[in-house]
Amino acid sequence: MAWELGVRGRDKTAGQSWLNEMRLLTASLRVRFILLVVSLFCGLTIVMIMAASYLDLRDEEKKALDRASAVAVTVSRLAVPHLTNHHYLILEQELESIVADPLVRHVQVFDPARNISVDGNPATSYFDASEMPADMARVLETGKQTFRLAGDLIEISVAIRAHGGEILGAAFIGIVRPEAGTVIWTIWQRNAVIAVFLLAIAMPITFHFGNGFLKPVRHLTQTAHRVSAGDFDAPFPVDRRDEIGVLARAYRDMVHRIRENLEHIHWLAFVDDVTKLFNRERFRQELEAAITAAGQTGEALAVLFIDLDRFKRVNDTYGHDVGDRLLLEIAGRITRELGIADGPVLSAGRSGAVLATGRLPEQPVVARLGGDEFAVLLPGRIRVSAAGDFAVNIVRAVAAPIDIAGVSIVVGASIGIAAYPSDATTCTGLLKNADIAMYQAKNGGGSGFRYYDAEFDRIASDRVRMEGELRTAMAHHEFELYYQPQIDAAGGTVVGVEALLRWHHPVRGVLAPGTFMDIAEETGLIVEIGAWVLETACRQGAIWARAGGNLRVAVNISQAQFLADGFAETVLEIVERTGLPAHLLELELTESMAMANTELVARAVDAMRGGGIRFAIDDFGTGYSSLAHLTRLPFDAFKIDRTFTAGIGVDKSAMVIVQTILAMARSLGYESVAEGVETPEQLAFVTSHGCRHVQGFLFGRPMTAEAFELWMAQHAARELRAILVAVKGGAMAKTLGDVSNLDAVCPRAVA
Repeated sequence: MAWELGVRGRDKTAGQSWLNEMRLLTASLRVRFILLVVSLFCGLTIVMIMAASYLDLRDEEKKALDRASAVAVTVSRLAVPHLTNHHYLILEQELESIVADPLVRHVQVFDPARNISVDGNPATSYFDASEMPADMARVLETGKQTFRLAGDLIEISVAIRAHGGEILGAAFIGIVRPEAGTVIWTIWQRNAVIAVFLLAIAMPITFHFGNGFLKPVRHLTQTAHRVSAGDFDAPFPVDRRDEIGVLARAYRDMVHRIRENLEHIHWLAFVDDVTKLFNRERFRQELEAAITAAGQTGEALAVLFIDLDRFKRVNDTYGHDVGDRLLLEIAGRITRELGIADGPVLSAGRSGAVLATGRLPEQPVVARLGGDEFAVLLPGRIRVSAAGDFAVNIVRAVAAPIDIAGVSIVVGASIGIAAYPSDATTCTGLLKNADIAMYQAKNGGGSGFRYYDAEFDRIASDRVRMEGELRTAMAHHEFELYYQPQIDAAGGTVVGVEALLRWHHPVRGVLAPGTFMDIAEETGLIVEIGAWVLETACRQGAIWARAGGNLRVAVNISQAQFLADGFAETVLEIVERTGLPAHLLELELTESMAMANTELVARAVDAMRGGGIRFAIDDFGTGYSSLAHLTRLPFDAFKIDRTFTAGIGVDKSAMVIVQTILAMARSLGYESVAEGVETPEQLAFVTSHGCRHVQGFLFGRPMTAEAFELWMAQHAARELRAILVAVKGGAMAKTLGDVSNLDAVCPRAVA
């Protein structure tokens, strides 16, 4: 049984194999064409043979009928004298000779006068009493000849007439019909020989014309195979004027469109649409291929991770269109500094030397990784130590002002450098370490570069951990506001406070904003934190206002917070909800933020100033303000940055800048606040040049609301007046002695 099943299985497999071969064979257009021609030829041959057989059969039957008619005429003529003279015996002998013909089955003559029937059979009686055939009776009655087909016989009945036309009797003849099968077989044999002869002639002709017809089809098929293998330059037989030429031209156009679509898909997959540089995926491929090649040659590689400084402000202020144009310009500057002559557009379109040849690239590879991040792969011929020179040139090129849509935009670049194989041996590791180094450059003030150091991993881990802790700080109520007093330089009274955020970290202690605000900006938490600061400061200011204090509360506003939808409505709602008089709230915007888009800032500020809220430019003097734009901004005060105040008595340039700012504030009608006043000399200088309000450690450090209230109640008025009197009267020693008592009531919080 198993053997039988095995045999059946093999037979089944063999049958399937044969069927598959036949399917492949019949799948050929050439074979199909030949089979079609042969089928048509055979079909036509069969039809022709059948038609010829039918005609030949009819011809044979006609011959048999004519032969029967001739026999009938002969019999009728022979019978006339014998019937007239009643020579029946002689008639019978003559009929016997006729019946001897194998084609004549029977002959019968009937004499109605004597009712005698004579035929060619000697055994038949002359006086046959059998019934007369109906045909003979009809002939005797009508005199007309009749014939009919009876099986394999043709039977004819004719009248025997005398010379005068008198009917003497009737003759009944049976002639053998030609056998249809024999006739048809003979005809088929003859025609089959002719068909084979014609087929032998037609087959070579068919093969010749078939090959000639299918040759361009095979050419087109071969071209299609070349195209499918990636050769889009394969020639098509488009010069033909027949249907094949039409098909070839249509195929060529289709391949052209496919090629364009593939190039577009490749462009979308590997090229950044904004800068026309390689994108992250293509850079990864280039870097991995370069690492493989460098591993074989022993050469080193350097990866530069570039992140733009202040780009988000540009995007938020002017929109993505301006941001995209800025990115395109930055891409061009980077490629030019790297010595890529083609520029960003053509450099992204090159075939990719590393991927194509397996060798290191001859020139740097530049890519936009996303957002405001770029990456550069320096080839092995460039020493890793020289990567810093490239970074310096890129930083300088990026920092140059860029004019877009009539606006001068200034951004910076922070660059991290990681080397293969010293810093990492994988694509992911190199990019990660270069990214970590870039963050160290950014934390160092931006517009610079850093080489990767293993210590940066710990710093990056701390940063990631702090990001997670920052997300939970709000829920755990770890934030608190400290308040630093602002003093009227003329009267010595406290006119306001600046609300400063502090984070009571459970492990790190009290943290100033400088240690975590950049993380808050990157993660988007700055908006939520800023809203909490604003509402908390307004609520505290309202408490002091209800207690009779007329203190102005200054709150720093981030760019993301200021540009958020509905910010003006939110501020007015908070003021109304907390009960703080609107004129006691002062919002501080940095100079760079205020000057980024003066029209947008002016509209937003006007909306809130209409509700009584004041505005001040914070850290004035650190940006790139245009006086023409500055005069159009509806601000109330300038705050001189502490870096300039710290230079008083030390740096003549800083003193000139402070003097200029104060003079400009007076001429524009702005109030002025000097931040960072820590010494009597600094206080004397700013007040002598017209500064109205001062703020700094000389008067009070940032302190909690409770400490500030205690400080106000116990010491503020007396000590502030003493400081101002000492400065104006030159009694510096007394001033310093009085100021030393401040620490007892004002704990040193983190500045």
